[in-house]
Amino acid sequence: MPIDRDFSSWRRRLAGAALFAGLAAPLPALAQSCYVSGAFGMNFGTVTSSGRAASSSVNHTCAPDYSGAGSTFYYQLCLYIGPGEWSAGQPTRRMTNYNGAYLLYDLFSDPAHTQLIGAPGTTPVYQVFLAVPPGTPRTADAPVHGWVYPGQSVPAVAGFQEQGHQGLLRYRYATTGYPQSPDCTTGGLGGGSTDFHSSGVLATYDNGCWIAATDLDFGRVTPPLVLLRGTASIRVQCAPGTPWKVGIDNGQNFDGEMRRMAGVGGFVKYQLFLDQSLTRVWGNDDTSVARGTTDTSGNIVTLTVYGGVSPQPDVAAGSYTDTLVATLYY
Repeated sequence: MPIDRDFSSWRRRLAGAALFAGLAAPLPALAQSCYVSGAFGMNFGTVTSSGRAASSSVNHTCAPDYSGAGSTFYYQLCLYIGPGEWSAGQPTRRMTNYNGAYLLYDLFSDPAHTQLIGAPGTTPVYQVFLAVPPGTPRTADAPVHGWVYPGQSVPAVAGFQEQGHQGLLRYRYATTGYPQSPDCTTGGLGGGSTDFHSSGVLATYDNGCWIAATDLDFGRVTPPLVLLRGTASIRVQCAPGTPWKVGIDNGQNFDGEMRRMAGVGGFVKYQLFLDQSLTRVWGNDDTSVARGTTDTSGNIVTLTVYGGVSPQPDVAAGSYTDTLVATLYY
């Protein structure tokens, strides 16, 4: 009857559909992949004009062979870190204090700071290798070495930082040895990539100052019958915009009124002054110190110390000296 024929035909169509679905089902497959845990970050701490090194790492994990075949997977990984928000288009990376000043730095794959780490497409490429035995993922750290370049003079009014670095970890894998891809885009049995972000690169700049002084030598003279004059210099360098003061103590032989040089014949009185006319004594209290502010370029300031020896005809012949301490306040 027509009903039987139609029913039979429907059953045949159903069986055919079931057979097709069974053939289309995917076979179990292994997903060899790597990923980065957390974000990359680096803190240089306190930086001076001498520069500073710091180290961090990119923590990554790669998958093993879960198939039961007992294969070790050999991963070649290529690590890239792009420029942050203030470094794009610049010859070096840079942090800012968000007040118009920049602190220059770079990231390297080696502690000697010779191989830069750049964005995808740059060379040399930072490559690391990881062998993963069967059954258990393996985690490792790819070291990242930072260097704030020396010789910089920047304001110390705030901390410096850079955000927005985009990282990329490419990988290739094989079971008979490490792939040898120039940039981890080809080779081996396969591969892929994973992105990661940055928690920022940070530093504070120490507005440390330094001071250096020369000797004041009145020369080889006879006992002074007239005023003797001499000069010395004090050099000061601080971070741009730093106000400072320089004081000079009274030396080792002060008599309560005058500085004195000591020698085999006793003492020779002298004095130090802020001005060429020898009217303003240079001392170490707030009313007698030299004052200044470092310019916006951080240039060295040279101060002149004016010395005077009053007439002292009864001084015995000999050599006379004194030692003083110049102090920089900032």
